[in-house]
Amino acid sequence: MTSAVVNTVQEPLRTLTGSVVLVDGVLNGRPFKKVCADAGLPVVGVYTIERCRLDAMAADHASGDAMALYDNGSVDITACVTGRVAAVIPATEPAVHRAALLARHWGVPANSVETAYACRDKRAMRRRASARGLRVPRFFAVRDVKDIPAAVRRVGLPAIVKPATGAASHNVILVRGPADLDRVRRAQRYDLFGGVIDEWLVEEYVRGREFAINTFSFGGRHVVVDAWEYRQPSDADYDNPYWDFVQLGPRDQMRGRLARFARQVLSGFEVHIGPAHIEAKLGPDGLVLIEIGARLPGAGIPEMWERYSDLRAYQDTLAGYLGHVPKVMDSPPVFTHRVGMCFIRNQGPPGVLRRLNGVDEAVRIPGVAEVITHWHPGDTVPTTRDLGTELAKVRLAVPPGLSIVDVAGRVRETISVDVEPV
Repeated sequence: MTSAVVNTVQEPLRTLTGSVVLVDGVLNGRPFKKVCADAGLPVVGVYTIERCRLDAMAADHASGDAMALYDNGSVDITACVTGRVAAVIPATEPAVHRAALLARHWGVPANSVETAYACRDKRAMRRRASARGLRVPRFFAVRDVKDIPAAVRRVGLPAIVKPATGAASHNVILVRGPADLDRVRRAQRYDLFGGVIDEWLVEEYVRGREFAINTFSFGGRHVVVDAWEYRQPSDADYDNPYWDFVQLGPRDQMRGRLARFARQVLSGFEVHIGPAHIEAKLGPDGLVLIEIGARLPGAGIPEMWERYSDLRAYQDTLAGYLGHVPKVMDSPPVFTHRVGMCFIRNQGPPGVLRRLNGVDEAVRIPGVAEVITHWHPGDTVPTTRDLGTELAKVRLAVPPGLSIVDVAGRVRETISVDVEPV
């Protein structure tokens, strides 16, 4: 297996003084803190997610911070940070808007506050997209859950109900009839990161293939890093996209179309700095924007880039927010393998995990990089409805000459789940 070349930190970064404010560096804080340390820049960790959820996600989230500040709305973060701030980086979804506000205060490079808000709040996202001539699902914003059935009737079946500020498919519900509306009534009133859901989006369900496009921007230029397809086990309608994620090959006929669409989205939202993650579905009338996040993708994708390409996403993100041209802007990444992942679900009701069958055999399949699971026999496991509730994640790194779709198929044939309902 060929190893990707490790780049050294670009020399101009070493000459800078000041600190980097890293907002909500919990899921990918460690690699961001490493590149900051390599550049000689101390990290001020600012956390907007409620403390109990932070500790559950990563008890050591503040490790490596020169200072950790918890923003509960009553603390003036800007008054707590002394000395020069060199950059403000949003590390996760809820950080995007807060980071832009802090960057504006300190006068460091960032997307505008308006752009950041539109990339975080799906109501503003859809309104801006529509105003820029981009297709989005027809939708209504509903404050009270009891008004959702009326909004569903206006949109028509099937419909999607989701929090206005959600992420990772948490509390996203496909509504096909009355039983699904009961799921909506029983849904949590908090999003994935603990924020109160003030409104729900009720939107039309768009049938078609689903894609993700990852990009970098700087100074009005946009580079497409790669594109992925979210493949499903069947043609049935769904609300959980986490099944098989596969990176499109360089000759895939959709790549050019997705790249053009991504540039239209980035221009329409006036994204001019940093990474972005765009999700779209190919409907009957063309590509439809599902969402855009002004951040690196999740699910461990940047880590796979580091292993199987010459892209150094964390270094390039830091460089951009410091005001330097990221390397990726002039040198598009070269991949040694096509990467992907299979999410192993519990498709049935919650229960006791008796066995994950075939894991040892799966890791020996050519093109399988690793199998990651945090569950053990005897654990009570949930129904898999969103990212984080899967029973295992199989990372794929497929060398030239093998089909990534075939490798994913072999994984599906090899791994099975034995859950005893409770």
